Amino acid sequence: MIGALLGGIILTGCENKGTVIALVNGDKIYEKELNSMLTGLYGKDAKATEAEKESIFESLITSKLIEQEAKKRKLEISKDDIDAYMQEVIKANGVESKEAFYEQLKTTYGYNKNFVDGLIRSSMEEKALYDDIIAKDVKVDEAVIKKAYDENPSKYKMVEVSHILISLEKSENEAAALTKAKALVARLTTGEDFAAMAKANSDDTGSAVGGGVISGYFGADNTTYVQEFVAASVKLNAGEYTLEPVLSQFGYHIIKADNVKSSYEDVKNYVTEIIYGPIREEAFVNFIDKLKKDGKIDRKMKFDLEKDEETVEPVKIQ
Repeated sequence: MIGALLGGIILTGCENKGTVIALVNGDKIYEKELNSMLTGLYGKDAKATEAEKESIFESLITSKLIEQEAKKRKLEISKDDIDAYMQEVIKANGVESKEAFYEQLKTTYGYNKNFVDGLIRSSMEEKALYDDIIAKDVKVDEAVIKKAYDENPSKYKMVEVSHILISLEKSENEAAALTKAKALVARLTTGEDFAAMAKANSDDTGSAVGGGVISGYFGADNTTYVQEFVAASVKLNAGEYTLEPVLSQFGYHIIKADNVKSSYEDVKNYVTEIIYGPIREEAFVNFIDKLKKDGKIDRKMKFDLEKDEETVEPVKIQ
């Protein structure tokens, strides 16, 4: 989730912003913003190619256009909205508190609180603008949605799962990992508690602390989880777990379905997104392209695409 937020940074609350690298309808974009995104995406001492720099530079221009359009449409993002969104981010990242989340970002990326709040506001503005455009430009026919569901209800099943991971990296070899995973499955069949076993045995430390719980429902077509994990998950009914460990690039998973959604009313939004998602994305991209075409954009920074790599110096946000 943290990585996903990096797609739309707006530098806020900072003095001495430094060199202006672009003007977007009169609003300034600073070199410090570009360096901050590079640091966040590639690490404090990482390198980025000129092409990667240019891509991030263009994303900053897009974010500025979105910010301007959101203000024009009076799509207000309140402090309560930001706080609610922050709680979702904290939960998804398994962080204990807002303060701990801020400290994590400061330690990892050098971001201060004002910068993080600006980043979250930017992400929310993009979502608000997307929703506003889609509501006006893409009309959903519920008859089409219902027909798709009725033709293949199982295709749209959604699950919320917990898992225990036995990592290949931390095991002597694949056979050893499988042996350990099978032994854990055997213990589950005797009635041992899944959450307690996940806390004690899972190599996925992020979910292990919560008993292996992976927050949020997903289906076969709306997640970035590895294919083997997803395919096994959506076959389970609520309360069931995989009797055979599931192998992925990360290791062997023992997966338990905590909750399942399968009725039309429960999965209607998911079906809608599967059918209309590509149409919505195209409409939004076309709108952003029009903002770029109609806007007054002065790109003051140039990129030498013939250079192979460029070292990125870490920048601290004051």
